[in-house]
Amino acid sequence: MSYFIGQREFFPGIGAVRFEGRDSKNPLSYKFYDPDKRVLGKTMREHLRFAVAYWHSFCGSGSDPFGPGTRDFPWDSAATPMECARQRLDAAFEFVTKLGVPFYCFHDRDIAPEGRSLAESNRNLDKLVAHAKGLQKATGVRMLWGTANLFSNPRYMCGAATNPDAHVFAYAAAQVKKALDVTKALGGAEP
Repeated sequence: MSYFIGQREFFPGIGAVRFEGRDSKNPLSYKFYDPDKRVLGKTMREHLRFAVAYWHSFCGSGSDPFGPGTRDFPWDSAATPMECARQRLDAAFEFVTKLGVPFYCFHDRDIAPEGRSLAESNRNLDKLVAHAKGLQKATGVRMLWGTANLFSNPRYMCGAATNPDAHVFAYAAAQVKKALDVTKALGGAEP
């Protein structure tokens, strides 16, 4: 099976990560997780609904309060923020597919850059959601959950739903509604 989905392969030379058992010397194998093993009438895959968290795996720069980021991602080298986001989505689906993980999850601003207005941010999100739908169809990977990032932008320094500024509260509510719409559009999985 080919894991090359986008315009570029981000993890060349790495194939599917498979169950090989506890004695395997392969560092890129599952030692204990056998997705097809039945436990109490269900497969491990059914019991353990693993998902790759988009922010932690593809967005976090490795920065901390004492210094700048320590991680450089190849998908962040494109000329525009939207192209970077598109490449990041391709890399994420390649990675998730190679891991054999059935789900991914994200915050809205993880997959689409924030625009100069809510309308522009929503347009950015819509374009990348359309791309994500295509990748989901091509790979079989599903969305587990989506949510709104109501903490990164300085507008939320006094909270989002608890913000004393009605404009910020309204912005947050609109952002949450859009995140719910996107989660539904991408088929967010039932619990």
